[in-house]
Amino acid sequence: MSAGGVCDGEVEDFLRGDPAALAAVYEAVRFAVRGFEFPDPALDRELTQEALTRIFLNLSSGQFRGEASLQTYAAWVARYTCLGYLRQRRLEIELDAESVPSLERWSHPEESFLSSEEHLKNLEAFAKLPLDGRELLRMIFVDRFSYREVALKLGISVGAVKTRVHRCRTVLRDEADGRGPARAGPPKRRVRQCE
Repeated sequence: MSAGGVCDGEVEDFLRGDPAALAAVYEAVRFAVRGFEFPDPALDRELTQEALTRIFLNLSSGQFRGEASLQTYAAWVARYTCLGYLRQRRLEIELDAESVPSLERWSHPEESFLSSEEHLKNLEAFAKLPLDGRELLRMIFVDRFSYREVALKLGISVGAVKTRVHRCRTVLRDEADGRGPARAGPPKRRVRQCE
């Protein structure tokens, strides 16, 4: 059909600006765009214009192979133009920086304040431990020595290290819970020292 057939005549008429050819292509494009039922009439006009521009450029560069009528080709171009718009729109997500939750501490000032208060409370409880208890916890949790290494350094058994760590942690937990040594109430059997 493209070798001197009807399609070549349609293309030439369209490119020459023949009113009948222009109207036929315009109606085919407009019908295809309206099929997408976009809510905005201005968008319909914009996509129709973009499709017509693509058709003109494709026909001018010889990309139309004449495998279908010019109106069918125009409808295909219009459909792909609309699909491209929808695909692009799906990829464009507008983000409001204020609505995106952040995991950073600055974005949750109340939690940050409470965390700081809790940390200070834990430091106070740690400071109330005897020096050898603080040193024992430092070796285990900061220096990352194993219980065996601590036992060798202190010249005691591994079981004794475990017992002392447990006692220190109990004292720290009681201090953090507000059940420190100055708490009033019935006496409880507690270990106040880590030793």
